[in-house]
Amino acid sequence: MQRPRKHGRIGTFIVALLVLWTAPALGQTFSSGSTGALGAFNPTVTTEVILPPDGILNYTTVNVPNGVFVSFKPNAANTPVTMLATGDVTIAGTLTVRGKAPGEQGAPFTTPAPGGPGGFPGGVAGVGGSGPGGGPIGPAQADRNGTYGAPTSFVSLIPLFGGSGGGGVSADPATIPGGGGGGGAIVIASSTRITITSTGVVQASGGNGGFVSGNSALLGGNGSGGAIRLVAPQLTGNGNITAAGGQLFNTAQAGPGRIRLESTTPHTLTGSITPAPSVSTAPGPVTAASTPALVNAPKLTFTSIGGVAGPTTPTGSYATADVNLPAGTTNPVPVLLNSNNIPVGIVFTVKVIPQLSAISTLATSASSGSFSSATATANVTLPTGEVSLLLATGSFTLPQLASLFPLIDGEEVDRVMVAATYGEPSSVTLVTTSGREMPLDRLSNQDQIRVAMAFEALRNGGQ
Repeated sequence: MQRPRKHGRIGTFIVALLVLWTAPALGQTFSSGSTGALGAFNPTVTTEVILPPDGILNYTTVNVPNGVFVSFKPNAANTPVTMLATGDVTIAGTLTVRGKAPGEQGAPFTTPAPGGPGGFPGGVAGVGGSGPGGGPIGPAQADRNGTYGAPTSFVSLIPLFGGSGGGGVSADPATIPGGGGGGGAIVIASSTRITITSTGVVQASGGNGGFVSGNSALLGGNGSGGAIRLVAPQLTGNGNITAAGGQLFNTAQAGPGRIRLESTTPHTLTGSITPAPSVSTAPGPVTAASTPALVNAPKLTFTSIGGVAGPTTPTGSYATADVNLPAGTTNPVPVLLNSNNIPVGIVFTVKVIPQLSAISTLATSASSGSFSSATATANVTLPTGEVSLLLATGSFTLPQLASLFPLIDGEEVDRVMVAATYGEPSSVTLVTTSGREMPLDRLSNQDQIRVAMAFEALRNGGQ
């Protein structure tokens, strides 16, 4: 019995990372949320920081001296870099999460060029770049460039993600290089101050496309710029901050990334900032431990099937399933679900969609646990010898909290629906009394804040 992971597009990706925050109290002091567990970060030589599984680095202070180059080794989940400090952050050297070019650092130039942490890789010959704005295999080099892949209204950088890769050339993959990787994503937050001196650089640029020497027609697309977010009571200095797109030789430059500056007082950064940043004088949330704090949206996940947990990073291939149940496994097979930030007692529906056989549907037992984390079990029948897709859905009504949610086309929200495919991130949709649906990731920033407040009320037992 096997089960594939459904291929998702950017809409699913954004929902997976969607995070909401509680409204800060008046006069509330910003805190980065750093535990200080890693102590002071004060490198004296070129350093590659190995990212932990969640990508969060908890420092007391950060001091990168002039001439010191700091990069980050991506983790298995390719999360963005979250650098936190309880005290000052001073950057006189270089912090980089830039995307790579094909063949960089000794890699075969025909293999995908990696993006920076949180960014997306470039394509290879005959394949477009990855990410929401991945460059296609267009007829001209400029057509192969990556773009950041988010609307211009997306300025908060919540959720934080990097740039998209450039596309490859439509030619023999054995001899033709591909596109550059997208710039990575980094948020730097200090509870006191961030200073970027005149020699300091924070970089999330896209990687250059690949090329064949002597043949100007065989040029891979450049990777787009990534994302940089700086958050602290004070932002000062005259250094360089860049999330520019890659540019090979004199080719067309790939699309820029995004830069966000958040400080209690207006920032005094006077150096080169490319592209122009979005600016806020109300520092927003960085992590669940920061003040204000990030609050996760409702989430539903498959924990195991027949006692077998799925891989950390599913392959998403129909040829090779992510879960193979042991020989001798008999039906019905227990499927364990985990819910987060969803009221306890919800009965979820699990749908089995085999590759060849008929679709079947079964309700789970009522979830038990807490609002923050609850579990539910469904005993399903899986056909043998073929791949099956699992889909779980559930919804909860809002009898006393509907007024906290934004109106959808003039109607009150009646319930919240959560859906998950095994191996895929869950999606959250608001549903009105007449059945109109609105995915959370399509709401404006202001309406997302209202939804965050409503979920906070749910978490505190206000339903």
